[in-house]
Amino acid sequence: MLREIYNKDPEDPNYKEDQLEVTDPLEACVGKIKMMIFTKRGEVLGDPSFGLDLESLIYDMNLSESALRKEVQNNIRAYIPEFEALGGTYELKFYLGTNRDIATLDFRFNSNSGLSPIVTLLIT
Repeated sequence: MLREIYNKDPEDPNYKEDQLEVTDPLEACVGKIKMMIFTKRGEVLGDPSFGLDLESLIYDMNLSESALRKEVQNNIRAYIPEFEALGGTYELKFYLGTNRDIATLDFRFNSNSGLSPIVTLLIT
């Protein structure tokens, strides 16, 4: 049986105060995606490669769209093996902004769970 640490934010409308773990594969996958997106590389002891730190990747390193897509894919393959098994997809888009460019990253699952899109991240 799959067991992951419950990591929903208390501001989440579906937050459950007394829950400590997650056993639903889709909900566990969502939690892993959020951890991957919002964790900076080097913040996890013992695994300096974990995390995306998207703002740094987009603006400090000036990666191309294809290079950033490769970084996302590499992290998914390494840390979220159930993503593809659950029918997960993601879409990365760049837009020209007035002061800075804009990037969006949407994750979706082929599911009737109501969790799709799971995370829409807008970086400006």
